Amino acid sequence: MKNQEGLDKLHSGDYNNFNCEYLPDNVVIVTIEKRGEGKLYRFKVRDLNGEHEEVLEHEVIENKPPQFILDRMKEAREHGSKDSAKSG
Repeated sequence: MKNQEGLDKLHSGDYNNFNCEYLPDNVVIVTIEKRGEGKLYRFKVRDLNGEHEEVLEHEVIENKPPQFILDRMKEAREHGSKDSAKSG
């Protein structure tokens, strides 16, 4: 049986963002995300919510900024705290 962690989250409502693409062969590509978790769940499901529901593909994607963006954010916070210390 394929991993269905994303499908379980979908059925339980444990997500903030949802996107889906319907394909002509009764397959749905679903992408869901829960903010703060740092993961996207993307999976293909045949007969979504039907009697013969089947996960065809499933992937968990890390959803966080690249390191250079995190470094810039840290630098900006440090620069901002220096400015507020000067004015205080």
